[in-house]
Amino acid sequence: MRFERQLRESIEELAREMHDDRWPAFASRAARLGARSMLAVRLYTKDDTIGALDLRSSQVGAFDDGSVDIASTLATHAAFAAVAAVREEQFRAALASRDVIGQAKGVLMERFGIDAESAFEMLRRLSQERNQLVRDLAVEVVETARPPRER
Repeated sequence: MRFERQLRESIEELAREMHDDRWPAFASRAARLGARSMLAVRLYTKDDTIGALDLRSSQVGAFDDGSVDIASTLATHAAFAAVAAVREEQFRAALASRDVIGQAKGVLMERFGIDAESAFEMLRRLSQERNQLVRDLAVEVVETARPPRER
């Protein structure tokens, strides 16, 4: 309940602020474009704001308490979806990195007759010497099918 109260207070404060004189250029431009009412709800996680759900209407006073409730629910779902999409992309990137690092280790193992641990240690050491990400170094090894030269 405390969270919902804070959210409602935040939304109501924003609604009040839209009627004051702090954003005259924005209000004037929005009015010229036909916006007579606006409702903005923050999309956030427990750690960060990730965007906003902005609703506009050509009618004055179009958003009531029910609108705020619906917008809040939609914003919550949108925030969950956005976070899930980012995590999915991070997961895919991590898998791709892991895959290319494994391929590079295989190239190094074949070329030098070493085990997987030694191949990774070689990648790690060269990564530090070159100030280059292990993943980027691994891509270089895989694309050239040659071990990288030390500088």
